[in-house]
Amino acid sequence: MKRRVLCGVLSLSLALGTAMFTSCTATNVTSASANRSTGANFSRGLNTKTPRTKRLSNGARVNPMVLSQSTKSNTRLVIDIADQRGYLLVNGKVAVNTPVSTARAGKHTPRGSFSMTQRVRSGKVSTIYGVEMPYWMRLSGTVFGVHAGHLPGYPASAGCIRLPASAAQVIYDNTTYGTRVNIYSSWNGA
Repeated sequence: MKRRVLCGVLSLSLALGTAMFTSCTATNVTSASANRSTGANFSRGLNTKTPRTKRLSNGARVNPMVLSQSTKSNTRLVIDIADQRGYLLVNGKVAVNTPVSTARAGKHTPRGSFSMTQRVRSGKVSTIYGVEMPYWMRLSGTVFGVHAGHLPGYPASAGCIRLPASAAQVIYDNTTYGTRVNIYSSWNGA
């Protein structure tokens, strides 16, 4: 009886093993060969490349490879009022591309070249409106600055440049006192 059960188990194991082996078709091997011969992306092991651009939930995009090269002398912030976009440039390449909100109708966001003359990570409160302005970066000693704030999708500020909080943090962390800020009515690129 034991011998019959053992033979049955072995037969079943052999049948299952054969079925599993034959279910591995040559199509996987063929497609890998086809990918190699057609020049499709084929790599062995794990793909260790980091993505070129990281998308934040607020519509901002960060290029970590470009951002990692940021220094005081090669980094500047560009604001495009017409497109309501901000760009942190490193060596002329876009490291951060983010939506912004500038001055609403009846208010004014200044245009021109500025430098960051005051930086306050948290605790800065507007003396006019009483709202918090985290990641505050003052523009050349003026009353205007760049900071985290509400972005409704159109110009809505009293004159400052509002950034989404996550983009404001990245920009704050990769700039310093003296970082150049250029504000254009319409910017045509680096």
